[in-house]
Amino acid sequence: MQHAKRLLLALGLILLGMQSARAAQVIEAWSYYPAPPFQTDPATNAGLTADLVSYLNKALAGRYEIRLVLLPRARLNMMLENGGKAMIVFAPSAIFGGPGGGRYLWSSPLLDDRQELLSRTNRPFEFTGPASLFNMHFGAMLGHAYPVIEKELETGQIHADRATSESSLLNMLLASHADVVTIPATAARYFVRAHPVYRQRLHFSRQHLGSYTRHLMFQQGMKKERDDVELVVRRMKTDPAWIATLKKYGLEPAESKAE
Repeated sequence: MQHAKRLLLALGLILLGMQSARAAQVIEAWSYYPAPPFQTDPATNAGLTADLVSYLNKALAGRYEIRLVLLPRARLNMMLENGGKAMIVFAPSAIFGGPGGGRYLWSSPLLDDRQELLSRTNRPFEFTGPASLFNMHFGAMLGHAYPVIEKELETGQIHADRATSESSLLNMLLASHADVVTIPATAARYFVRAHPVYRQRLHFSRQHLGSYTRHLMFQQGMKKERDDVELVVRRMKTDPAWIATLKKYGLEPAESKAE
């Protein structure tokens, strides 16, 4: 009789475990950032994005399973237009309509960021407005929008030589193939921290090309998922484990408040 009770208890625990496993809802986490600090090792996908997914999986264990999916920007845009249900990782507030746009659902800010303008220390550049970039060899990322100078880029008053990675832009700059380039501060901090040569040879303009925040962004119809993840996000900026993770990349939690 005692043996039968133990057997039933064991079976009950197994069934409970199976139900818990089934209860974990899968959320795909789409990322289109194949560059530091978001991806620091292409072979293993290691980097800040993978660290964030790992953190969220621990915090949401039993309820959600976050699966990282790396996509080219054009592919991601197409999947969004087709209504693919997913969470976009580190989405910048300056695009996709922003947190107040209503098209997508957004979390509180994860990071503060801005577009740095970098030049060489032997030929420093200071941004004083769009006109200061006229007749300059300007380098920028392929497929990225820059609202502060959008009009001048469209009219051709500013010409941008486009590159596919931030490291390519820095190489263009240091090889004197560009006078000034723009990359996110998150990337600039990582490169300067990891490579002392950048610290010695790069000049940061005192005025940047616009600031923004980075969030988790969800498709419409994912309000419950967004709300559940948001409870975790709101605690992250004071969690020593997350603060330590950001510190590895020379970053800090967002100071900006939720919009």
